[in-house]
Amino acid sequence: MEKVFPADSLWEAGSKIVSSIPPAEEFGNTAITDVLLSFIILAFFVILIFFSREILTVIPSVFRSTFNLKNHYKIEEKLSLSNMRNVVFLVSLIYFPVIVTIMAGSYIQLRFGIYPPLFLILFFSILILLGIVKKLIFKLLSWLNRDKNTFTLLEKVGYNHIILATIVTFPSLLAQVVTNDYSGEIQIYAMIICILPVYILYLIRSSQIIIGQRYSHFFYILYLCGAEFLPIVLLVHFILSL
Repeated sequence: MEKVFPADSLWEAGSKIVSSIPPAEEFGNTAITDVLLSFIILAFFVILIFFSREILTVIPSVFRSTFNLKNHYKIEEKLSLSNMRNVVFLVSLIYFPVIVTIMAGSYIQLRFGIYPPLFLILFFSILILLGIVKKLIFKLLSWLNRDKNTFTLLEKVGYNHIILATIVTFPSLLAQVVTNDYSGEIQIYAMIICILPVYILYLIRSSQIIIGQRYSHFFYILYLCGAEFLPIVLLVHFILSL
């Protein structure tokens, strides 16, 4: 009588079976990420188009304020222009998370393990939180010094320089669209290099305003440490802890 062996007897007990499974799940996650990012980017460009009148009106005034402190005062003196500037400032807060995600989304996901749409939302939330903290600091300084005008002006001058930072970093986005030769890490460093002179200019303007209002240099140093450098240090510490 012929002996029949079971099929699994063809392999020894220590043998392993390797099966090839197509990475459908990974492909699906990538597709969902691309769709979400495309939707967010499209929504941002719709916002740009919707507020194009405000943007085109405010940008020349912001450029003029770069070279002369008096032009900052002129923006605040015109209520309609000041309101439009506030709108453009909010658009700029959306711009930075969007542009960083476009240029370095893959790098951020590999380096920090953060889902790009989640990073965009998290980045925007952090900017809003920093803005609220700075506003509270300005409110506190206004109350302590009984001087609302000086610290309100400092806050609005900060709006102008954030808009200016948006303008000077826009070529980085164009470079990413035209060519894909640069890594996300290099693009982020390029943005930081572009923003740094604008931030230095803002510190110079803030010193002119504070010293011009008869505050001491020691007070200005305390202002820098508490209102300017501390939020940045906390933000950097948070990023490095990821």
